[in-house]
Amino acid sequence: MAMREWEWIDTMPAFKTYEKGKKVRVRWITHEQAKALLLELPEHQRDVVVFALATGLRQGNVLGLTWDRVFMDRRQATIEHGDTKNEDALGVALNDIAMAVLMRQRGKHNTAVFTYRGERLRSANTRAWRKALVRAGITNFRWHDLRHTWASWLRQAGVPTWVLQELGGWKSESMVRRYAHMSVDHLQPYADRLGFEPDLERERVRRAEGAYVTKSPTKLAPSGLRLVASNGVSV
Repeated sequence: MAMREWEWIDTMPAFKTYEKGKKVRVRWITHEQAKALLLELPEHQRDVVVFALATGLRQGNVLGLTWDRVFMDRRQATIEHGDTKNEDALGVALNDIAMAVLMRQRGKHNTAVFTYRGERLRSANTRAWRKALVRAGITNFRWHDLRHTWASWLRQAGVPTWVLQELGGWKSESMVRRYAHMSVDHLQPYADRLGFEPDLERERVRRAEGAYVTKSPTKLAPSGLRLVASNGVSV
């Protein structure tokens, strides 16, 4: 409008545009697929993946985790400001699976939680990871999809959206709604209100009875009249 109608400018500046209605990719695997993948992974990567599945943390947060940010007695870990995608600090509730992983890693390194050959593990998206996926028969699956898997499992278990948002550190609820379809238990009472009963046998009987009544109506004497036979007996 500024160029064509108001003639304020001679040329249209370039703007970055976004595709409207673009679908967000949500790829997740089942419990059985996850077990198959873990069996194919090298030992030093196995616990990294288990921890990611248990906490939903991104790869950078998992590999960058240090012992001074782990509080075993409180079953919590913290991710500092600037280390999360939205740059907010995040408190991580550690479940039994995550705690077991941390117990196995204790004593291996003074600062880093996840290590390989005495050094902090730098990357988990390695050739060994990709080969393990192939051997497990899992396709179109990225390391970040472990986070999608964690969120999908929790939604399937009935965890509310707002709780999942806090657990995953998402800033807006819209980011979490991509997993809303994973659990529809709360919608069941409303779906049951439909009231339609396709009992065709009952409908056939009802129609047959209705047709019989229509064809053979019962003849009743007019109200208030008394029929008297020739012998004087009322009928």
